[in-house]
Order: sequence, then structure tokens, then C-alpha cells
Amino acid sequence: MLKAIKDQYTFRIIRKIADGGMGSVYEAIQDGTKGYQKTVALKTLLSDLSKNEKFVEMFVEEGKLVADLVHENIVQIYQLGRTTEGYYIVMEFVKGLPLHDFLRSHNLTRSTIPVPLAVFICSRIARGLAYAHSRTDDYGEPMQIVHKDVCPNNVLITTEGLPKLTDFGIAKATSNLMTADDKSLMGKFTYMAPEQANRQAVDFRADLFSLGAVLFEMLTGRKIREDDDQNALLAKAGQGHVEWQLLSEGLDESIMEILRCCLAVNRDDRYDSTRELAHAMEYFIYKDGYGPTIQTLEEYMKGKFPYLYQFKKKGLRNPGEIATYSDIEPTSVTSAATIILDDG
Repeated sequence: MLKAIKDQYTFRIIRKIADGGMGSVYEAIQDGTKGYQKTVALKTLLSDLSKNEKFVEMFVEEGKLVADLVHENIVQIYQLGRTTEGYYIVMEFVKGLPLHDFLRSHNLTRSTIPVPLAVFICSRIARGLAYAHSRTDDYGEPMQIVHKDVCPNNVLITTEGLPKLTDFGIAKATSNLMTADDKSLMGKFTYMAPEQANRQAVDFRADLFSLGAVLFEMLTGRKIREDDDQNALLAKAGQGHVEWQLLSEGLDESIMEILRCCLAVNRDDRYDSTRELAHAMEYFIYKDGYGPTIQTLEEYMKGKFPYLYQFKKKGLRNPGEIATYSDIEPTSVTSAATIILDDG
């Protein structure tokens, strides 16, 4: 019975959503009995990396680590699978756009993001992080999960105005995965905390720094640090360099305090918990009464990105066509689940 259930998984690939450093993400439809359908995202490990044990371990650990993270501000993981050609993760499909594109659109149109809305988006990600940071294992011991790559590419905003954190691909539970001699360095130097750039063991406070860097960029339209030379950029990250002069002199002092606390070079000077950061952000936007909500952000998105709200009917051109490994580049899911390619 169990084998029969496992073998009946069927996914139809609709389109490639994005390529990343470790793999690709596809929009797919999972078919069930009697016409059941669910839109999901399939994340696959790059073929070349499937031969690299370190990357395979990272990919698998992402699925295992966040399998039980169920929070409205975190993209849900449904299934981790393996085929003869590699690993894949079935995850929540988010209709919307990355914060990176949200920021880029404002920069191209030379428009600014309303401060309360910027703080609201970051406050929701702070709540998702607070949930992950406070998780315990089956024995009640803190897992000390650290995302390690909080950045605009890994924050999604749904068409319903709900910010979500995704891609725990380099996250680690420091209690059982990170060792003192772990010198690996993954993540984006622009948003990286000094201790992470210096290859020191990190805790939740590294994520606070990165989220502060995201808020800084939303408020200024500029990154906290930039350099075309990656070695120079890494050096700036190690020093905790921040272009403070980019901030408006008229910025509310409470927001300045949030930024100073998040972006402190010494992690001991940052917030004592992620919940404390989330509370500080929420106090700013709600202290005077009614503030932004997901409905506020949804209406803002409709005005800025109307194309996201246009409906398109999807259908299979050849419903019986089964995709092979070569049909879906760079990798596919063909053994543990049947994949049907949708060219329509």
C-alpha cells in the first residue's frame, strides 16, 4: 500500500522560475486522484553539484532542517525526495515576486518605498526568523537555527501582501551541525554580518544584521556596502562596513535605533532576541494607532505590479507526454515521481 502511494506522485512542470547557486526552481502542478491538483514549487539540485558531497549534504539538510517549520512568514517544505539523478524538494509555491524585484522596480522608477511599509515587510520576516530561531528538537533542546543568507532574493512577497522567507539552503542548526573548525563561507557578502564574513561561528544575531541590511536598502534604495571586487567586498563585510551617510537625515530616530542595533559590528550590541527586534519594528508602525497590514501591502502591490494579478489559464499541450531527464534542464525529478512536461 505504502509503495503504491509513493509511486503515484505525479508532477507536471509548468515553467522554470529561477536558477540559483545550488539548483533550479520550477513551478509545477501535483496531480492526485479524481482531478485533485496543487500548485507547488520543485527545487532541484544542479546536476554537477549532485556529485559534490558537500553540496548534496547542504541541499538535504535544508529539507530536513525546515521540514517542521510551519509559519506564515516562512515558505513551507512539503517533501524531500531522491531520484537516480539527484535530490529535489517539493515546497510551497508563492505567487508574487522577490523583494529584489520589488526594490529594483522602485529604483528604476526612482520612487521610494513608504517607510511604514518597508518596516512592515521586515517585521514579518523578523517574526518568521524569531519562530525559526526559537525552535527546539524532539527532546526540547534549542536547535539554534540560523538562516545565514537573509537578503532581498530570499524574501518573497505574495500577491496577498504576505512577506515570506525562503531558501534555507545554507542554514545550519548550530547545536548539532556547526563545529569549531567549520571554515565554509556561504552567503552574500553585501548583507553578511562581520562574524560570518570572518568565518567565526554564528548565531541568530548574524540574521539580525542581514535583516537590518535589507531594511537599510529598502529605506535608501542603496546597499549598505558595494564593491565590484569581491575580495574588497568581503573585507568590508568583515569590518562591518556600513554606508551610514546614505540614510536620510530626517529619518525617524526610532528607525535609526533599530538600524544601529541590527548593524552593530559587535554582535553583543545587537538585540538580545529576534522577538525583541520584531517588537521594536511593530511598535514603530503601530504605536500611533492603525498601521500597515497585509491588505495594505496587497493594495500597494496591485498598484505597482498589476501584471501579477492577471489570470492566465494553464493547460497541457500534450497531457500524456512524460518528461525525461533531458527535457528539463539542468535536472529533473523522474524516479520518485512521474513528471509530465507542460509546454503550454
